[in-house]
Amino acid sequence: MPKFHDVKIEATGQNIITVGDGNQVNARFENIGEALADLRKAITDSDASESDKLTYVADIDTIQSQLAKPAPNTGIIRAAWESVKIADAIDGCTSLVVKVGVLIDGFLSQANN
Repeated sequence: MPKFHDVKIEATGQNIITVGDGNQVNARFENIGEALADLRKAITDSDASESDKLTYVADIDTIQSQLAKPAPNTGIIRAAWESVKIADAIDGCTSLVVKVGVLIDGFLSQANN
């Protein structure tokens, strides 16, 4: 299955939601997972270089992998997001980066309390 394909979101009936090409997120973080999947699709459909696409998608996958854990590592999420958020320069990605940023900032704020 190619790395860049249509985004699919599927509920598994447990506390894990399958997003995209098999990435899973804890149901508590479903909104972030869906927003990341939307951003991933916008990036893969964009005119960005394949190298940039791979970089952004790999870091999105890293965030989604952390969100599958009962206790995600906020340091890893923060570092990966720093790389992904510059995708706002890609046509069609600005509003999605803002949306994901708000959700991740909210998650990180709650996780630090």
